[in-house]
Amino acid sequence: MKKLNPYVALFLIALAFRVGTALPLQQAGYMDAAYTMHIAEQLARGRGFVEEVLWNYLDNPAGLPHPSNVYWMPLSSLLIAPLFVLFGASYRVAQIPFIFLSALLPVFAFYLSRKIFSRDPERQAKGYAWSAALFTLFSGFYTIYWVSPDNFTVFAITGSITLFLIARGIEESGRANADKFFFLAGIFAGLSHLARADGILFLVIAPIAFTFFAIRNSDRVSRIAPRVLRLTFFSALGYLLIMLPWFARNTITFGALFPIGGAKTLWLTHYDELFRFTDDLTPARYFAWGLEGIVGSKVNAAIQNAFILAFSSLVFFLAPFSFIGWWKTRQHIYHLPITIYLILLYLVMTLGFTFPSWRGSLFHSASALAPFFAITAPLGIDASVEWIARRRRAWNLREATQVFRFGFVILAALFSVYLYAQAIWGASSGVIPLWNQRDAHYTPIARWLDQNARADDLVMVVDPPMFYTVSHRRAIVIPTENVDALFIAARKYNARYVIVEFDHPRPFSDLYNERVTVPGLKRVADFRDALNRPAFVFEIVP
Repeated sequence: MKKLNPYVALFLIALAFRVGTALPLQQAGYMDAAYTMHIAEQLARGRGFVEEVLWNYLDNPAGLPHPSNVYWMPLSSLLIAPLFVLFGASYRVAQIPFIFLSALLPVFAFYLSRKIFSRDPERQAKGYAWSAALFTLFSGFYTIYWVSPDNFTVFAITGSITLFLIARGIEESGRANADKFFFLAGIFAGLSHLARADGILFLVIAPIAFTFFAIRNSDRVSRIAPRVLRLTFFSALGYLLIMLPWFARNTITFGALFPIGGAKTLWLTHYDELFRFTDDLTPARYFAWGLEGIVGSKVNAAIQNAFILAFSSLVFFLAPFSFIGWWKTRQHIYHLPITIYLILLYLVMTLGFTFPSWRGSLFHSASALAPFFAITAPLGIDASVEWIARRRRAWNLREATQVFRFGFVILAALFSVYLYAQAIWGASSGVIPLWNQRDAHYTPIARWLDQNARADDLVMVVDPPMFYTVSHRRAIVIPTENVDALFIAARKYNARYVIVEFDHPRPFSDLYNERVTVPGLKRVADFRDALNRPAFVFEIVP
């Protein structure tokens, strides 16, 4: 009987696990995924890159419909749209590309582990590649997100391949085919940028990594500069091949290559300001905040982001082993672009996009590191066991390393399944409903609006994309600065209804808790969310 190819076997195992984690999910579960589906549906219906929701006011939108993807990038929606055309728009259809792509991640980790340890038959024989693949498969907090219609999976694939191709280009430097690898790296850097705005970071990694490599190998500056220019040219060529159509769209639509909305998050002094309406985010306003506030926010973000890296890409109990494994192989060419990306990502997120970073941005972007951390973990586990074995002579080193590696794979699997099960079936914390219940109150509210409101009545709500996926009604986000801002936004966009639920802006707490009434808001309907907490519908009246 012919032996099954390990890559095929691994892909089938990964695919089965991904399908198993995809099927219990019945809805988007959070704003990012709902927005991705919304834009995919717009594309599938031939409406182009436009949105029927406003979830922020960063670019001072004139009204609805509005050009889409001012903040989030479109690649995930582009993957879904053709399937919506063929099979109709649904959450289950939206999951399909992410199920298959996420099943490739363990296969990539398997291949790269073999590549890194190709000159070390002993480690090959120990099954490092299988351990790396399984650590990537059972990846803790990412488990539920790999099969969700968001950019986690897409960015993990494109980003990790970009880093690999940069390393291959450096490895082949001085040979004719090096240009090919840098060109391909540019293409995948463009795809990474099309998946996430911070994917543009990949464009600067190749020249930085090559410069470090050349200096480490004692190359003269006069030889380094021309080669850096050459690889930068080929990388940029590949990048522009992907990004030029998107830049053309932005230039036609916004008059600029990059919409200004996302860049304004540099000047946040609190995360909720992302949803402000009346007060623009400017450098002058930010620096008026004062040194204490600015420095304090950066320090807090530095701590939060360190924990995010340890608990997400590294699966916290593997973090020390991944670091040990990286340290022991730190001179390997494949670790150079990865290390540079990790440092750049951490600094840019912490010092630049301080508040979005620890509220989800770093968690998304670190997905590209997951396979690489999984690859170094088995080596770190073995090194730790060897260190202990030298002090416990009764240990059989070969058996001990195998037992501990297998044990940590089982632990990673149990931890991943536990986190997934808690989100789907676990006991609720009393604050966040279970995954499939997060929009439970939107369905009856949508039915009530169908019976009592006009089809074109616009709704203000805390999660417009999620509400749209349920109701297909135009919706805008409730401003977070004060109640007055709500009325100003309502007048500008001609909104008629406001949904005030448990997850509401702070200035609306007294209204939600029925301690005050607000002139101009007439309560017309009461509902309950999945945790039996009230949700109110108010009509905006003169």
